[in-house]
Amino acid sequence: MRAILLIARREYLSYVATWGFWLSLLAVPIFATIGASLPALIENSQPTRYFAIIDETGLGLDQVIEERRDASRREQIREQLSMMSRLTGDDAARRAALDAFDSNPDTGEAISDALEAAGVPGLEDSLNLEGRDAVMVAAPGASLDDLRPYISGDQLLDTPEGERQLFAAFVLRASDTHPVEILYLSENVNYSDLRREIDRILTGYVRDQALIEQGLSPQEVDRLLSLEPKVTSLNASADAGEDAEITMADRAPFIVAIMFGFILWLAVFSVANMLLTSLIEEKGGKIIEVLLSTARFHEILIGKLAGVAGVSLTLFGIWGFVGSVLSAIGGAALATVNPEIAGLIGAIFDPVLLLAALVFFVFGYLMYGAIFLAMGSLCDTLQDAQTLMGPVIWTLMLPMLFLFFSIEASDSNFVRIASWVPLWTPFVMMARLPTEPPLWELLGAGGLMVLTTVLVLWIAAAVFRQGALRQADADTVRRIFKLGRKKS
Repeated sequence: MRAILLIARREYLSYVATWGFWLSLLAVPIFATIGASLPALIENSQPTRYFAIIDETGLGLDQVIEERRDASRREQIREQLSMMSRLTGDDAARRAALDAFDSNPDTGEAISDALEAAGVPGLEDSLNLEGRDAVMVAAPGASLDDLRPYISGDQLLDTPEGERQLFAAFVLRASDTHPVEILYLSENVNYSDLRREIDRILTGYVRDQALIEQGLSPQEVDRLLSLEPKVTSLNASADAGEDAEITMADRAPFIVAIMFGFILWLAVFSVANMLLTSLIEEKGGKIIEVLLSTARFHEILIGKLAGVAGVSLTLFGIWGFVGSVLSAIGGAALATVNPEIAGLIGAIFDPVLLLAALVFFVFGYLMYGAIFLAMGSLCDTLQDAQTLMGPVIWTLMLPMLFLFFSIEASDSNFVRIASWVPLWTPFVMMARLPTEPPLWELLGAGGLMVLTTVLVLWIAAAVFRQGALRQADADTVRRIFKLGRKKS
């Protein structure tokens, strides 16, 4: 036992006492923050896109587009002001904010006054408005040919920002088969938000006009187009109330369980790979011979597994502590903006899911860690290891696919079958937990996973012994696979 603890301590400190460990520790929260804020950063850093419309229909559709874009923008601002005013928890502040904005909705000053009335001044840039970076300008020509030099950048527009290139142009024409034909011209072939926005506006307009031509008033048209069924998703749980609706708190366990499944996969793969590379380095540096002179094979195997597992638990412990602190600080504020966020935060710290994640990590790590250690004992170089890792990598990739499909089809028979495959059970069963699978499935799949773990450890110990003594190597494995081939 003392030898196991010493080897585990050596393995643990060999990682924790390095700069790389602490850089990795910091990298996850840093890059997670960057990843979470990246969409907003990209959205807010986009340049202003100037576009022009040539209306050949004579129906004033360019004016219709401008008016409806302004109306849509005002409605979006009102909705977001209403949501942001929840930070104060005061309905009077919400009404004051909306009144301040409605007093003069076409000026930036009104938005600032509304945010101040809501108790959240200075958050103008946080308003997420569709199409706010697209500005309609007067067409500098009467045809597409006239506009092409402005789109290519050979000629520039005079704008409030100075001379700028025309991003896109629309030509609206009458059509024999459609209410209107839209010709769209832009050098950017990937950006489609602006084209979809104009298409949506004109689609709504031509439908309105078609109904008006049938004798309906504009008010009746608005009323008819606003008609839609009211859909209420009721909670089917036996302990839920008769009219209890499904909320984020009900959906959160499913989201968190799948997220934990992905984290388990990443953790198991990364730490198992650490075992593989460290063992190959020790074989190359003759360190394994020194260890064999002072400890038994199973003590080295168990010590290495325990040491690297300690590294992983250290990482998870620190990340969990930081996450708990951040949730305690920012969770209450976020919940006031969107109360359903509280359900998601609560699900992340659900003791049942956290305990299941710990158990599945331990067995998943032991299985794959033992496999990678056995492979490492057979290889003298990383190149040798790469030739043997193919089947293991594919085995590890498949549960990722099942996790992806289980988002919408956790009750699929394929997902249920996959959760019974011992090498996949830690990840797929984790994702299935919120669906409350039958107890016999949990016990059966869990028991099979435990037996497989024991078998893998026993086989890995035997392979590790042969590899460490250099009685077997990567060529041995290749020869075994060649035995079944017929000679030509």
